[in-house]
Amino acid sequence: NAAKRGSDRLVAEELANDEYISLVDGKSCLDATFVTLELMRNGNQSTALFQTPKPNSQTYCLIASALSRFGTSEPQPEQALQLFRDAMNEGGVNPDGRFLNAILRCFGDDVEAVLAAWKSDIGPAAATQQKKGKINLQQAYNGVLHVCGRALRPDVALRTAYAMNKAGVEPTEVTLNSYKSGKRVAMEKGIVDRLGLKNQYETLLSVECTKYN
Repeated sequence: NAAKRGSDRLVAEELANDEYISLVDGKSCLDATFVTLELMRNGNQSTALFQTPKPNSQTYCLIASALSRFGTSEPQPEQALQLFRDAMNEGGVNPDGRFLNAILRCFGDDVEAVLAAWKSDIGPAAATQQKKGKINLQQAYNGVLHVCGRALRPDVALRTAYAMNKAGVEPTEVTLNSYKSGKRVAMEKGIVDRLGLKNQYETLLSVECTKYN
């Protein structure tokens, strides 16, 4: 009987694997990621065979990271914001700093969109978590700095560093490097810098982020 139960279990696992493969076969890595997320969100009701766990904070962080890497080519502001809202509607998912950083990086070089999303959704959620002591808020802000670098907007990056100070978050060399990493992506893509006083803004940003060093 034990052997038969074991054999039945293996057969069921093979069928489940085949069913999963059929759902993601031929899809891009990113599309397959979102298919898997939907399976997890729908749970056992998605198919007759899947026994899927519910997504948690780590799940959404990994998906946001995948989307942000895909976004190296094109910004994904709408998809990123929807992913954030889905995570917030999912029970037990906390918007920690690492997750918010990954979400914000999905905005690519769209500074206006990232600032609007911070004001409407992401910033308030981060502030709530800060009051509970459940977030590394610097990580979240660093995501904004990365977008500023992608957009070659040290003026916005400097304003963000000032906002960090106002929120009681110390901009550090990691914050500065987040801007620089975004700038490197822009340089590799051959984006032309047309902002006046760029060097002055970047100097002030460097001072702001290293004054406590």
